[in-house]
Amino acid sequence: MRGLLTVLVCLVSLAGPTFPASAANIDGAIAAVERIHSLTVASASGPASKLAPLLERYLDLDEIARKVAGKAWDAAGEAERRDFRLVLRDVMAVELDRRIRPDDRLRVNDAKPLGSRDVVVLTSQIRRDGSARRLDWKMRPCGGSFCLIDIVGNGASLTVARRDDYAPRIKALGGSLAALTRSLRAELDGRN
Repeated sequence: MRGLLTVLVCLVSLAGPTFPASAANIDGAIAAVERIHSLTVASASGPASKLAPLLERYLDLDEIARKVAGKAWDAAGEAERRDFRLVLRDVMAVELDRRIRPDDRLRVNDAKPLGSRDVVVLTSQIRRDGSARRLDWKMRPCGGSFCLIDIVGNGASLTVARRDDYAPRIKALGGSLAALTRSLRAELDGRN
């Protein structure tokens, strides 16, 4: 029994503490959310197209695009996927610009691990009039930071909303991701 206890203690000490790593992940996810928020607020006076390249390093575009495009993603070639990621990056910038006003103040309410890698950062957007709007940021480790994989505003997921919006369009376009990409690009260009 004593030998088994010694082996268990050794295994635990080799594995290292798990709480500090989790705390570091949570801190990293919060820092990335704060950075996304500050970039969005700072870019509010210009077009969302200027925000998109700044946000790109904080978006897991592969994960978002795969979820949003569904089966069309699997059928698409790499060039079509690349083009869709770029247009989706621009759509995400427009969505964030629409959801975050220049006078919003970010309040981090909590952050929790989501599974083994991801973190959800629970925030409130505090408006100038004192009202609050809840935004939950689902973050995933990427490179040396964290990237956004979804944002949920008052219970509505951005990726699910985009998927639900694009699915019938993709079907009407014969399942073509390239056709959807061209359509979305035309819509975005019409906004500027």
